[in-house]
Amino acid sequence: MTLFARAKSWLPATAKLAAGVTVTYARGGTAATVSALQGRTVFASVQEGGPRIEFGDRDYLILAADLILFGEPAIGDRVTDGGEVYEVLTPGTGEPAWRWSDPAHISYRIHTKRVQ
Repeated sequence: MTLFARAKSWLPATAKLAAGVTVTYARGGTAATVSALQGRTVFASVQEGGPRIEFGDRDYLILAADLILFGEPAIGDRVTDGGEVYEVLTPGTGEPAWRWSDPAHISYRIHTKRVQ
């Protein structure tokens, strides 16, 4: 394994330890406590003849290995963060509810919207 390859797998886990917050990830009646990085993706919507609207609530970067119990994130899953509840959803721009956050497919970038 090259030094670069080792660094690609080391960086997401190290960032999680340094800046991660503890959240609860839930699907149905199953829940797990995981560490996540908070983020935000800004999406834009432009209606013909109308103003440009930018939006985006909160993204969570979570290691795929931490969600092994659930598999890939799914629409309707919930993330509880500091008493606030966020639901996994598509932003409505053709973007999926989640995407890989890195080329090595180590962590998910999960799009959410606050629901409580």
